[in-house]
Amino acid sequence: MTTRNASGESEEPQNREKGKREETGRHRRSAAEWTTLAISISIILGLVILVTYVSVTGGNEPPIIEMRPLLAEVRHAGNSYYLPVAVTNRGGRTAEQVLVQVELTGGDESSETSEFTVDFLASGETADGTAVFATDPSTGELMVDVASYQAP
Repeated sequence: MTTRNASGESEEPQNREKGKREETGRHRRSAAEWTTLAISISIILGLVILVTYVSVTGGNEPPIIEMRPLLAEVRHAGNSYYLPVAVTNRGGRTAEQVLVQVELTGGDESSETSEFTVDFLASGETADGTAVFATDPSTGELMVDVASYQAP
């Protein structure tokens, strides 16, 4: 039995078309789709393993801050001498707000102090800062030290 709708058209052919659309909507996955799925799962799984490995084996030792004044790179501009200092974190954890103090003692026992802050220093990372002095740092004795840092 064929039913007719208000416009007088048969509903049976529409149902057949709808059934065909449902069958084609359930198509089998192609080899390319399976390959893409496998690669995507492999990448996600690899990232999860890597993050887990880094969090488990990441160093638990606190930051160990080393400073190295770069005397060969001192530059003179105006009345100031600019001394670059390399700051490295050899520890296992991150250091934030690293306050570096550089003291320059001259031959006449006069001293100058300069300080700068390194905002963020990850484990194994090296950052550069600059200490500014009124006298030439290569003529005196330098003492470089960390005054403070925060470990999140």
